[in-house]
Amino acid sequence: MLLNEWASLAIICILGAFSPGPSLMVILSLTASDGRKSGYIASIGHGIGIFVYALLSATGLAIALNTYRQLFIAIQILGVIFLFFLGTRIIRSSFSTSTKVDNVSQKPARNFFSNAFLDGFLIAMLNPKIGVFFLSLFSQFLVVGQTFATHLGMATLAGVIDTFAYLMMVSLVSTSIMFKFFNTYKKSIEFSFGFILLVLSISLCFKLSIEYL
Repeated sequence: MLLNEWASLAIICILGAFSPGPSLMVILSLTASDGRKSGYIASIGHGIGIFVYALLSATGLAIALNTYRQLFIAIQILGVIFLFFLGTRIIRSSFSTSTKVDNVSQKPARNFFSNAFLDGFLIAMLNPKIGVFFLSLFSQFLVVGQTFATHLGMATLAGVIDTFAYLMMVSLVSTSIMFKFFNTYKKSIEFSFGFILLVLSISLCFKLSIEYL
């Protein structure tokens, strides 16, 4: 790939990372409810998930998924179920009797291999829109005869950009001004995040039903 092609790929990945979606909602919700460090852990998990998804797509798994249609449909269904599960869990959390967070930046982090990391990783791996994104993106850059090193570089670029983008957003919402806002409207924000995830999962379910039934 030429330098201008790498630059174009990087710009598209940056735009994709900062675009609103289920991943952003989940990670910001974790930051608001469990603190900055949990947000960082979820961001790392999400970045690793993006790297794995991008590598699989770049090395041709996307073609295999299109060939084995039932496998692709199964992954889409799992993604919808996971989004619905996250939405209901966040809504339940918004009705909890927990008190306000003392300080987002000072809350203890969960263990690295805990729900925060898995939430970030799974929301990346099971989000159908990310699969569509990489299918569309890499189809513009993949050519016959590309080496695995090139595919690995593309995936690494996508994963690193995604990780730093989410780490930046977690840091931003953890500032004193944004912390006060989250602390004041914590339950409303969590409920909104959960409700939007539910709507997204239901809409995706209807889309799959129309497409496959």
